[in-house]
Amino acid sequence: FTATTSFIVYGLLIDDYAWFCLVMGFVSTSIGQVVMTKLIQRYKRNSYIAFCIGFVVLLSAIFMTVESIVAIKSIGTHSSVDLCSSQTD
Repeated sequence: FTATTSFIVYGLLIDDYAWFCLVMGFVSTSIGQVVMTKLIQRYKRNSYIAFCIGFVVLLSAIFMTVESIVAIKSIGTHSSVDLCSSQTD
């Protein structure tokens, strides 16, 4: 909510993209909720929730590492790399 609000305030929100992400997020959340509820009811274990959270954190760490390596290799140096800035100078 906070990130979306700042995008709206600064006029950076793309309407088509926002609606697509809203629908995709709602559908994905609904599917995930149904699947997790059925798993927990069927196997009577709450550990699936922890496994899913751990998997998402692991996947995020892997993707951030890969993105950092690609950014460093594209610049060609390891010293003082600002990964958030635009590299189109």
